[in-house]
Amino acid sequence: MKTTLKTLVCLLLAVLCVEMKAQKKNSEGPKEMDALVVTGGFDETMKNLEGKYTAQLLRDNKVVEEQVLKVSKGFKFTLKRDAHYTVKVKKEGYIARLLSVDSRIPDKAELEDLFKFHFETNLIDDAFYHHFENDDDIDFPIALVSYAKRCDCFEYDKKYTKELMSRIVGTLMVGGY
Repeated sequence: MKTTLKTLVCLLLAVLCVEMKAQKKNSEGPKEMDALVVTGGFDETMKNLEGKYTAQLLRDNKVVEEQVLKVSKGFKFTLKRDAHYTVKVKKEGYIARLLSVDSRIPDKAELEDLFKFHFETNLIDDAFYHHFENDDDIDFPIALVSYAKRCDCFEYDKKYTKELMSRIVGTLMVGGY
């Protein structure tokens, strides 16, 4: 009877350990939780654009998700918590736009609902590429997005974007010479 009871207890403990391990393996930890929905599309300056474009979500320089859409439609990506992403918007005949997103949020942050960030962009015709002596200005992300504790939201670095856009517009106005 003691041996049977011991065997039964050991068997029960083994089953509990396996069950707990299975639950842990299948549950999302805080680092793998969805945290942010990024949506976007083209701004008013691109209203006459026709055809399709591609929106890509990259993580560690690898495409995680890709959407091919009509230019009148916007894209939507759901990002995991605590990772670095790049959103790439591209269309044949145009210089691609990049958006850098840091989805890190404080451990204390409660995620009742997913954070949201929306942006609109435009594209520069490939014909203007040769105007840029410093092609970093068009190869770097147009915006750096991250969590801001003061508003408990995701926002872009306005100073960075303003300075970059000033250099791009300045180059296009002067002709890059």
